[in-house]
Parts: sequence; C-alpha cells; structure tokens
Amino acid sequence: MNHVATSPSLCRSGPKYCRLSVKPIDPGELRREPVANLKPSGSTMICPEKNPVHDRKSWILLGLALGLSAPGNLLAFDQGLSQLKQTNPDFIRSELKLIVDEFGSDAERIPADFLEKVRRWARLYQTRDRSDMARMLGSEREIYEAVRQQLQEAQLPPDLAFITLVESEFKPKVRSQGNNAGLWQFEPTTARLNGLRVNAKVDERLDPKKSTAAACRYISALRQILGPDTSLLIMVAAYNLGPSRLQARMKTIGDPGRRKDFWHLYSTRLIPALTRTHIARLMAAILIGRHEKRFGFGTSYRPAVPDRSSLRNPKSLGFTKPACRGLEKNPG
Repeated sequence: MNHVATSPSLCRSGPKYCRLSVKPIDPGELRREPVANLKPSGSTMICPEKNPVHDRKSWILLGLALGLSAPGNLLAFDQGLSQLKQTNPDFIRSELKLIVDEFGSDAERIPADFLEKVRRWARLYQTRDRSDMARMLGSEREIYEAVRQQLQEAQLPPDLAFITLVESEFKPKVRSQGNNAGLWQFEPTTARLNGLRVNAKVDERLDPKKSTAAACRYISALRQILGPDTSLLIMVAAYNLGPSRLQARMKTIGDPGRRKDFWHLYSTRLIPALTRTHIARLMAAILIGRHEKRFGFGTSYRPAVPDRSSLRNPKSLGFTKPACRGLEKNPG
C-alpha cells in the first residue's frame, strides 16, 4: 500500500527552515541509499552548512525577537570573539605556569585537563560571562581596587581578589539559596566567627570592606592551619571545600609527603570536581586580570605582580598572626 503525506512537512536547521517535498513511497522499494547518491528531490532534505558562530548569533537574535532573554549582549559577544581569535594558546600556557609557580605548586606538572579548563574559562570570560569580568574591571573597579589593597595590607597576594568573581560574580549584595552572602559568600556562622555582624537587622557580609577584612583573617588562618609550606592552590581548595573536608581527604593518602602535593590531590580526584573547576576559574580570571587589554577589556592597567619569594615566606603572608576563630566557610 502506498503511503501519501497529505500536507507538506517542515524541518528545522538552525534559525532557518526548509520545506520538504513528499512523494508516494512503495514499502517494497525502501532501501538504504549511500550518502553520495542522495539527490535534492523526493523526500531528501537539503540544509545549508552550519556556521557555529553565525548559528549562535542567529539564535540570540531570534530569542530577542520572541521576547526571550539572551546571554549577555551581542556587542560584548562580538568583542569577545574578536579578542578570542587574537589569544595565543601558548600565551595562556606560559602565563598559567607563572601563576602556578607563584602560588607555590610545580608549574611543570600542570595536567592537560586543568590547562584546558583554564582555557575554557578564559574563553567564557571573554564571551558568555564577559559582563561579570567587565563589571569587575570597569564599573565596579573602585571596589575591586579596594579589595586588592586590603589583601595587600594583610600581606596576602592581591590576585586573590578574583576569588570574589568566582564566588559571587563580584556582586556585593548577592545571596545564595544556601544563605551565603556578599562578595566572599560567607555563611552566617563563619561570618560571625570572623568578626561580622549577621542578624535580622544587620548583615555585614554585604559590606565589601568589612567582608573583605573578614576574608583576610579567614585566609590567613587557613594558611596557618594548613601549614606555611602549603601551596596557595591548596588554600584556595580549602576555602571552597572547607578545611576540615579537605584535611580529611588529605589524610587518606598513605604517603605523608604527598598529602600537600596539590597536583596529586587533583589527579587522584581527592579534590572534588566543583572545587577543581573553581580553581581553574580563578586561574583564568587572574590571567585575564593581569592582561586586561590583551583579552579585550580596553585598559592598559596592569596590577603589580607580587614578588614570588614573598608567596613562600610565612612571615610575609602573616602566618605569625594568631589564627582567627571559625575556620569553616563550608563546614567539614
């Protein structure tokens, strides 16, 4: 029996549509045709070759036309793409090595997947998440500079200011569903234990200056608890995961000499996926922050890179100060 379509069909290909012509089909004649033998007739569909960038922009335009939200604005997206083409992958690799070395880990052992994560987030900060980076380095620049200054005065690396971008998208008033709040996304208990008032009337986590002062105390205490020979990458992992949780995972390593080896913790997945991504995002943000103009953020400003020797000097980082109370950003 012949099967005849009573109405034409539409197939969707990207933002465009193509009409299909349908003819009667004899089931006995059905057979698989080589791709090379297909012709633009009968039930064969011919679609234009896709251009990934063109398709993405077309979908954004279509979403705007339908009243839907679009990720960022098209101008920022275009700017990010143009700068993306100018970014040499070898540049990202070489700069990442410098940052990792300054943070106290072996720059020659960077895993391939970590490097790819950093590259990916560098791309995202130039395109999809460009507005967050642009706000931090642009309209909210004054707050950003103040945070860097407070970290420097606390004898901590100023580049740790980019933790706030990863934690809160650099939004001082943001609150999470878990009731973390502010630039540094402190929990209420941790905030109180580090000198902030959090009650029904006042929430000092939302004050950039006061919350940064609490973050400086907290980070200094983390380094003191983990030990002066611990790399800053492990400290960042402890900040995100919680020191008790991280230390419990470190203790499962039989060789005590490897418990503070960040790349061993990373490659054995003792540092969980979310925290591994958190650290890669931080590295990408620092890299862009040090080379704003190269990554398309239109400024010649370049923050001073701290002396590498100071990053490994316990006294220069304030390790001799008494530990602050409340070491759990995320209770372990």
